[in-house]
Amino acid sequence: IGKKYCNMIRQRIYLKHYKWEAWIYYAVDDYYTDEIMLRLNDIGCSRHDLRSAYDNLSSGEMNSGLTYSNFYGRKSVIVIAITSTAKEFAKSWRHEMGHLATHIAIANKIDLTGEEVQYIGDDIVGETWEVAQLFLCECKCCRNKKIKRIG
Repeated sequence: IGKKYCNMIRQRIYLKHYKWEAWIYYAVDDYYTDEIMLRLNDIGCSRHDLRSAYDNLSSGEMNSGLTYSNFYGRKSVIVIAITSTAKEFAKSWRHEMGHLATHIAIANKIDLTGEEVQYIGDDIVGETWEVAQLFLCECKCCRNKKIKRIG
């Protein structure tokens, strides 16, 4: 997918059943560090977590991500960096959305080994699918759609 094809995409989702709000940033590079740091601060990230997030974001590393949540405020910030391939995007997306589902489950005292946490994951996929699908194919046709839609 690479840097030359994408600008960062911002998405806000709200999972009504759990009263949980999340800001998701896709195709992130170090240019967007300040914006994301402000959002992390807004949701109440600790000083230690802010430092860790800053180091991660400012590195500009591809195929990485982060998820921070305020369990009491029921808010999360998720970052998926620019990825090198559709497969790497799928891995990062699944990984970060897994953290989000886990955070929601913990905040709601839901058994992490049961079915409900998986249903949370299904809800997250449903809410993020429209954006995520842009990054899940590498064929020329889809790449051209991404360039047109994103660029």
